[in-house]
Amino acid sequence: MSVLNFTADSRVACFSVYADVDPGAMSRVMQLFAKESLTPTRWTSTVEADRLVIDIQMAGLSAERADYFADVMRRMPVVEAVLTSAKSRLASDDGRAA
Repeated sequence: MSVLNFTADSRVACFSVYADVDPGAMSRVMQLFAKESLTPTRWTSTVEADRLVIDIQMAGLSAERADYFADVMRRMPVVEAVLTSAKSRLASDDGRAA
């Protein structure tokens, strides 16, 4: 088993949030980042069956901060589960994470 070690600058924190299909769910999750003056690098959301799935990527977020955000989201009443992962940001022609 290999362990991935990223510097904070090259790390992209990834969150998959499973929530109730509730009109306020996305704003509650986004507010968590906004209160810290952070804008997600990527945000997609879909409704699958009877739940809302929000996929978020945040470049430059340390592992400790990512764990903090995941813990806070898990305590939100509308959130069923939060899965986390990380990847390394590779510079591409358009400047987005690869």
